[in-house]
Amino acid sequence: MKPNRLLTVITLMCIIAASAQGQSTKKPALFSYNISFSDYRFPQLIKDSTLGKAFNQNDWYKPGNMSFGFGLGYWRGLTAKLDASGSITGTFSNFPANFVKDDSVGQAAFSTQLNALLHARLFHDKAPVNPFLTAGVGAGYFPGKFAAYAPLGVGLQFHARSGAYFFLQAQWRTRLTNGINSDYLHYSFSFAQQNPFGKKAKIKDAPVEPIPVEPVLPPDADGDGFADANDHCPAEKGTVNGCPDSDGDGVADKDDKCPNDKGTLNGCPDTDSDGVADKDDQCPTEKGTLNGCPDADNDGVADKDDKCKDVAGLARYNGCPIPDTDGDGVNDEEDKCPNEAGITANSGCPEIKQEIKQKIDFAAKNILFQFASSVILKRSHAALNEVVKVLQENPSMKLTIAAHADNVGTAERNLYWSEERAKAVADYFISKGISTDRITYKGYGDTQPIADNKTAKGRALNRRVEMKLGY
Repeated sequence: MKPNRLLTVITLMCIIAASAQGQSTKKPALFSYNISFSDYRFPQLIKDSTLGKAFNQNDWYKPGNMSFGFGLGYWRGLTAKLDASGSITGTFSNFPANFVKDDSVGQAAFSTQLNALLHARLFHDKAPVNPFLTAGVGAGYFPGKFAAYAPLGVGLQFHARSGAYFFLQAQWRTRLTNGINSDYLHYSFSFAQQNPFGKKAKIKDAPVEPIPVEPVLPPDADGDGFADANDHCPAEKGTVNGCPDSDGDGVADKDDKCPNDKGTLNGCPDTDSDGVADKDDQCPTEKGTLNGCPDADNDGVADKDDKCKDVAGLARYNGCPIPDTDGDGVNDEEDKCPNEAGITANSGCPEIKQEIKQKIDFAAKNILFQFASSVILKRSHAALNEVVKVLQENPSMKLTIAAHADNVGTAERNLYWSEERAKAVADYFISKGISTDRITYKGYGDTQPIADNKTAKGRALNRRVEMKLGY
């Protein structure tokens, strides 16, 4: 645990506790249920660049970058404006590369966290809307790693009714131990109530007042044979509970959806007896289940609109299955190369031939740079031009470039030069007419060695460029 971070958390908690002393009214004990979203990516963007550049990514707020979680908690007032809470949360996390210690790939896993927090409110507990500050400590089990952190954040308390609250919180969780490599953001929505499992008091029935004896029923005002007390239409002469039935189908006009057409379905005709009235039936003379129309293949597209009546399909393809344009057995929606026959294992794209892979590997191993520079030596151009030729002959292929360094010098300098060299290789291909959207590059510095950096031979192997074809 880093002492300066722990000291900051303890100091802030003491300030909050001191400022919250005062009146005696305290929050009762509450049990809470919460859902949460964790963002492991945005703080790394800030760390790797600047706050402005991180916001310029234009996707930091998207739900797809968040990890969903849920949990249980317990709240209790300590003073008039100071609350304490404890919670356990389970998160279906999608950890980025390098978030968890020793993990440079990134992975999805289920993680649990325990938190103990103090909350200093601005107003008294019964205020409808109540902002508060949060500070505390937490611990979690990340993929194979245990780590402690310090949650610091803000929130809003909404007092719904007696004993019921809603809480919105946003926390920056600062790492305190080395199980994880970065801070992360945590957002939560909680509902809390007092004694949710207690028995409710029974409400005694009010005494029943005696009902006075009804006087003798008045006469039948409309003369239809139904006494006014039982006549549903006392001012209109009728035959169905005293109401008119114009079409004689046994459904009173006031309830008949087709008062002028004799029918059996809410007073409406149903010619094909399929349970859909003719007025709503798109196929009134054919018995069917889809808006009154047949659907032979049960795909949700009526036969009259289905271009593949005997094969289940999708509405967006007029009732036909998803097409497979190139006939390779992978439908167009899943086929990364829909116009080029390929194999299922390669998502519908052609298998990359071994001799092409060998050309790429040979070129990667023969990329040389000037000392302490990202300038590519001219003797590397021949091998790189072979890669250009492969990309020109295979326009659907894409190329990934990764540059690595040994551990000589600082980690920051090694990362800088590896990024510059990866970009230089990408720029070479782009200068030869290869589209930028087919080239991806990244520098990894000295974080992914393949040999021992203690020897000159090992360091030479670690100073490398890797290239990989894909679709």
